[in-house]
Amino acid sequence: MGLIKMIEVVDSEVERGVFEAHVANAILNLVNFGVIVADSEGCVYAANDLAWSYVQRGDGLGEQGGLLTAENDFEAEGLRGRIAAAVRQGRPGAMLVHRSCSQKPLVLLIEPFSTDDSNFRCALITVREVGRSSSHAVERARMMFNFSPAEAEIVSRVVQGCEPSEIAAERGVSINTLRVQMASAMVKVGVHRQAELVSVLSSADVLE
Repeated sequence: MGLIKMIEVVDSEVERGVFEAHVANAILNLVNFGVIVADSEGCVYAANDLAWSYVQRGDGLGEQGGLLTAENDFEAEGLRGRIAAAVRQGRPGAMLVHRSCSQKPLVLLIEPFSTDDSNFRCALITVREVGRSSSHAVERARMMFNFSPAEAEIVSRVVQGCEPSEIAAERGVSINTLRVQMASAMVKVGVHRQAELVSVLSSADVLE
């Protein structure tokens, strides 16, 4: 498509709406957690592919009567209440949603959202699996902080919540060797404690 034709497409009101929707959907699909936008009743306006996969499989989340719900009735009631509170009262919330097909629950953060003129109010729900790490986290960490392959593997496991002794056993090295490698990684990131390392790496793991 030539440049003039592209301008004509973007300039068209109808095509512009399609274009913007596609761009927004593509951006939401770059993040490695689920994103759902819902109204006060739990009616879903939009969801990225990861979030929608949970709903379609009934994997912790589901859809009933066109409304977002959870597998467990008690959690479904809590989800409805938190969504309503976010939209109607501007009160953020968080909860765990357990899953029948996995031991790892989903962590839901439910934030109020409105446009500048406040005509559109909704809940922005992010969905993460406990302990889930991006499939590209190791390589991205290596590139961002110039980690060695061993350092990248170690810090990715630390971010997932693994204990140093567990990681050392997995790698077949002594705990002292592991601590030296972790210390080297922390120097490269510019932090002094393991908690700070996890915080920085977790933030860096937003994009796939």
